Amino acid sequence: MFLTSSIGVSIADDNAFGSLVTPKDETTSATYAPSPETVDKTLHPLLQNAVRSNTLMAIMISPSIKMGLIRTTSGDEYFVRVGDLLGNSEGKITNITSSGIEVTEEEEVISLIVRNRSVVNDENAE
Repeated sequence: MFLTSSIGVSIADDNAFGSLVTPKDETTSATYAPSPETVDKTLHPLLQNAVRSNTLMAIMISPSIKMGLIRTTSGDEYFVRVGDLLGNSEGKITNITSSGIEVTEEEEVISLIVRNRSVVNDENAE
């Protein structure tokens, strides 16, 4: 006999291995992810959570502009520049370097380091 779960996946009721789907109430959150009731959803996503809860995915620097690509805890990605606001404590991006961005919040400077992943070329791998 088969049962259909609420997400539309058929599973056998006598399945010895258990479900491959994790119920929502059993999932874990990220280290800096705030509880849903503390997030002001009326604010822009870059202003909803602490600066450190964001991930700096990339830095782009040209002679005329410096930009960063930020991924929020919700998975959305945004381009940011020096002068943009970031975080829920009135932080402002004050510098962008090749290694990361600096955000100033109430006289404290918080650095987000870019999270690069290297790609190995198969021809050069040993």
